[in-house]
Amino acid sequence: MKRAAVVLLAACVANAAFAEGDANDAARARQGWVLNCMGCHTADGSGIPGKVPALRNSLGHFVGMPEGREFVMRVPGAANSALSDADLANVLNWVLATMNATTRPAGFRPYTAEEIAAHRRPALTDVARARAGLVHRLQADGITSVPEHY
Repeated sequence: MKRAAVVLLAACVANAAFAEGDANDAARARQGWVLNCMGCHTADGSGIPGKVPALRNSLGHFVGMPEGREFVMRVPGAANSALSDADLANVLNWVLATMNATTRPAGFRPYTAEEIAAHRRPALTDVARARAGLVHRLQADGITSVPEHY
């Protein structure tokens, strides 16, 4: 019961944090998250240790690097999802606004449908290796809060 209350509270805070855009965009983004991402990454974005990486408080670090920004668009779950380019951009921006407000880089540029269309495919084939390379770069820059392995 307590976990359900925490998840509900997090969802309410998340929708409030997305006030950067239209309320309809936030609702649509959350729905996209629930239908396309939450099943693996869990309701609060914490992932499944040893199987699925956490997005909460880590994804923001990746988008601070051009290669990391592209990585986020090209992971198979994003690249191959049924979401349109505009909806994927909306979901990614929602995740970054609601689950990564403290890790998102200063001056963050929201994803656009055009950017997603240009970089989404092909999907990465060795996600773990690509992610490990990005984590090593983050560590070299002094960011040690993102684990190399999930």
